[in-house]
Amino acid sequence: MAKLNDDTHVLLDGAAKVYKRGNSKRWQATFQIDGHWVRISTGKRDLEEAKTVAREQYLDYKFRSKHDLPVVTKRFEDVAQLAVADMQRQLDAGAGRKVFKDYIKAIDNYFIPFFGKTFITSIDHDKILAFNAWRVEQIGREPKASTLNTHNSAMNKVYAEAVARGFISQGKVPILANKGEGAKRRPDFSLEDYRTMIRKLPSWITKGKQGKSQNMRALLRDYVLIMANTGMRHGTEAQNLRWKHVTVFTENSLDYVEFYLHGKTAPHEAIGRSGTIDYLKRIHSGTDAIKNMPFDVMLKKKLDLPVFCLPDGSVTEHLRQTFKAFLTEAGLLKCPKTGQDRTLYSLRHTYATFALVNDGMDIHALAKQMGTSIGMIERHYSHLTPRMKKDMFTGKRYELSAEEYAEKPGGGDRA
Repeated sequence: MAKLNDDTHVLLDGAAKVYKRGNSKRWQATFQIDGHWVRISTGKRDLEEAKTVAREQYLDYKFRSKHDLPVVTKRFEDVAQLAVADMQRQLDAGAGRKVFKDYIKAIDNYFIPFFGKTFITSIDHDKILAFNAWRVEQIGREPKASTLNTHNSAMNKVYAEAVARGFISQGKVPILANKGEGAKRRPDFSLEDYRTMIRKLPSWITKGKQGKSQNMRALLRDYVLIMANTGMRHGTEAQNLRWKHVTVFTENSLDYVEFYLHGKTAPHEAIGRSGTIDYLKRIHSGTDAIKNMPFDVMLKKKLDLPVFCLPDGSVTEHLRQTFKAFLTEAGLLKCPKTGQDRTLYSLRHTYATFALVNDGMDIHALAKQMGTSIGMIERHYSHLTPRMKKDMFTGKRYELSAEEYAEKPGGGDRA
């Protein structure tokens, strides 16, 4: 413990002390919690105000100790545990982003094991480089760019906690670079394969056993159609979707459906293609709790019930396996261009591909619709540029009439 000068004041029967360092005009405080010496700056020049801050901080730390919350020092592991606890509280309350789980995993598996006892104020460029080399050894290869993005975001959560507690200034937070392997092209469905999939789904449903098996297959069919007609994220946005997040409105005698989506990124609105309303109605008509209620009436009630559920209202976590089984049986599992297995997430990439190539949607509009950045669209779909600009490259320049567009592959609804 640092030696205290003569200008020291004892509080709470000796449990805490307020003092001044020789080179500071502001009062410091120190106390011991669970064997950890905690030293803080009260930020106050007035003694009485400093005493008040010291008492409050001591009681706060005692509360944390009593309720098994981490007691903070400037050691990385202590600050990191606070960041983890905050994210976990948000997740438990249903308010945290799902990606927080990945941040917590990165902190627990990589950052704490390496930086644990190091004071957060001592982590400099050289230590970051040493950590990068150690991480490659642990993973067994260079991490991908997406992994580094997750890790950097997790580390920034820890630094945000340190800045908030006055342990480090924002200007001292090191810049975390991302020099990972670029994202590989993701598997999607060609228009022909997509049409084959949609054509085979109805008969595949009837081949399932009566009861839950058929119910799972029927739900999968509408899930696939809605994913492919909205660009919605499987697992995050779809899992969080409730009927209260669905709005149907009419303009110029046309019906539109709008979804309020939240999951991996900030909440955003997305418009479904025309047939999406029919798929929602089919799910509604098969859900016991609401099927006897007219569809429009049900929507107006803004019910806090999951959209993607089985007839009894239960939510299944096995659509991924069911989809894989269907694709395997239909001979559509492997994407011939990437060599990777297709998954439910491939429907999102299919939406983006069709929107850019067949619909001529600009990347700004697509980024808004999909709740992502323009940069992300450019990185993952730049390989489509030749097809998007095919008329320019071949010297053909013409406009399609509405009738011609309807006959064009990919025109109209994706069903």
